Amino acid sequence: MKLVGNLLSFGSAASRLGATGGSFFGSRRVWAPLRRPAKSVQTSLDLRELGGRHTSAVNDATTALPDQPSRLRELADECVMCGLCLPHCPTFRLSGLESRSPRGRIALARQLQPGLAVDESIASALDTCLQCRACEAVCPAQVSYGEIIETARALTAPTPGLSSRWLSLGLTRPRWLARALGLGGAMARLWPALTRRLGRRARWLLRARMPIAASISAGQTVLFAGCVAQSFEREAQEALLRVAQAASAPLGLVAGQVCCGALPRHRGDTAGADALASRNQRIWSQAGTQTIVALDSGCVAGLKQASAGIAVVEACRWLLDQPATAGLRLRPKAQRIGWYAPCTHRNVLGDAVASAAILALLPDADVQPVSAGLGCCGAAGPHLLAHPDTADALAEPIIDAILALKLDALVTTNVGCALHLSERLLARGLNIPVRHPLACLADQLEMD
Repeated sequence: MKLVGNLLSFGSAASRLGATGGSFFGSRRVWAPLRRPAKSVQTSLDLRELGGRHTSAVNDATTALPDQPSRLRELADECVMCGLCLPHCPTFRLSGLESRSPRGRIALARQLQPGLAVDESIASALDTCLQCRACEAVCPAQVSYGEIIETARALTAPTPGLSSRWLSLGLTRPRWLARALGLGGAMARLWPALTRRLGRRARWLLRARMPIAASISAGQTVLFAGCVAQSFEREAQEALLRVAQAASAPLGLVAGQVCCGALPRHRGDTAGADALASRNQRIWSQAGTQTIVALDSGCVAGLKQASAGIAVVEACRWLLDQPATAGLRLRPKAQRIGWYAPCTHRNVLGDAVASAAILALLPDADVQPVSAGLGCCGAAGPHLLAHPDTADALAEPIIDAILALKLDALVTTNVGCALHLSERLLARGLNIPVRHPLACLADQLEMD
């Protein structure tokens, strides 16, 4: 039986595609907008029929979450299958495959059940989603695609292996992770030629530094240190603390914070993400924290999901809201800066203009917006590690746009984007610094 006919009860249009030998996963045919099926229409796909030799084990923990499939179907039913999201989906634009579109992934996710083996092609369709949320930003029905894909991944997450355990260890002990990365960074800078032979992950280390010291306790407003950002974004964290001091805005760095939970949540480990959130909540409660300020757009999005009772503010927006920021004394510096707005800042937070407003404060700076290419640079949390070839293909048009602008520096508010784009620039033989906007601001700050 054809997969399309089995999976989707879309009437004669779907039946004709199945009858003519069309393949939901292999065809590059783009569906015309289809009417949403009535809720009384039942689909009959049994995912076990898709298993065979191409199956992956489903995490046994999902069987303890019986409400997930019904919630998933409820969310999926909100999608009217109009297809307006397709031109905005980076993976669909890159591949032309319906299974790499939000519409196709929603159709697949709707069929998931706990405890069932999942065909490799379905797991791949869900796993290759960047979670850039561009589809949500343009959806007329306001479908909660982010929740759909996270729930679907929770249902299809494989049993954790050794690499997952090592990752969990690093996320719960970010200071250890940051120190290890900082040591690797020192070695990479000592022998930079070695990084060219060892590949992309070694080139990432060129950005790594030792983490800055944290206080045992802090005030009401706290800088969120993150996990890998403690090493890869040390410059930005120091810059924020300096500018906050100059703006007479109290900001502390409390010890004991762990990952925001975005990485495990991206991978379908909802329980792991919730455990990290609970640990952070305890730390903030003990410190009397009322506001969390985060530099990374992905962290801000993750923290907003799981920081009940505590305000979470992106760092550029927080600084702009401080009365003294507009009066900061800044040295003029003629430079051409490229501004790249990450997906999470554009589509999830909806406030990418805050980082542009910070750059507008810089005297004599020529700020140029950088094209988002197909819509995402391809970093997308763990996507860069799992799908490096796709990530490189998505970054290619962005790198071309950067080269055409002849920049002195590139800025972005996401550590994953910064790592990926700086490595892709180095691979092209260009050493253009990739920084956080606040690092540029701190550079031009005149301190008393």
